[in-house]
Amino acid sequence: MPIDDDYEKIKNEIISERVAETIKKDPEHWADRLEDIGFSWKDDSYGDQEGQEEKRAKPENINQEFLAGYFDGHIKLSDAVLKAFSDERNADNPNYPLFRKYFKSGNERLKQLLLYGLAKNTTDTDLLNDLTFFHEFRNMLSMLIRLYLKACEEEQDIDRFKEIAEDFYYAVEPDGYDALQELEQRFPSDSAKGEVVRKLIQDQLSEPEDIQF
Repeated sequence: MPIDDDYEKIKNEIISERVAETIKKDPEHWADRLEDIGFSWKDDSYGDQEGQEEKRAKPENINQEFLAGYFDGHIKLSDAVLKAFSDERNADNPNYPLFRKYFKSGNERLKQLLLYGLAKNTTDTDLLNDLTFFHEFRNMLSMLIRLYLKACEEEQDIDRFKEIAEDFYYAVEPDGYDALQELEQRFPSDSAKGEVVRKLIQDQLSEPEDIQF
């Protein structure tokens, strides 16, 4: 059995024992006692509130009407759609509920818009982050990895490369893919990009692991 599996098994056993012991000691106020030892309770009311906001969401300006028309299949993909999307994303007060519902539904036309934009600008961090968010609701891990790798290959500004590499790591880490290890193999240790990657790896290794209850 891999070491990671052993660790998870031991951690789960310890947590189970602590829960059982806490409930046994104070069966009337067990919820409070669990909070005392580090547990927290997930409040689904925020998610319910978001869902209600998304159901009520309507376009609030011409740009949003244009984009909703595109997402709903009434307008063809074009540079004008991409510009409208960029403008709305960077607006002072974006209509988050309106756009969030298209992300959460895994809207195919939204996906095509993001890919269209990345085909024009491979290293656009906003679009890469949007694609990462889209991936949370409609799995496209292979494509996400491929596009992040391409962005890392093509970005020449070393500060932007670091930003993209770090975003890449956090985008796919929940899926069990080690982006930094992949980048370490691609960029020689004596190159500027290689040095950045190795520094990011060291930073990750030096971070204490949080044990969540």
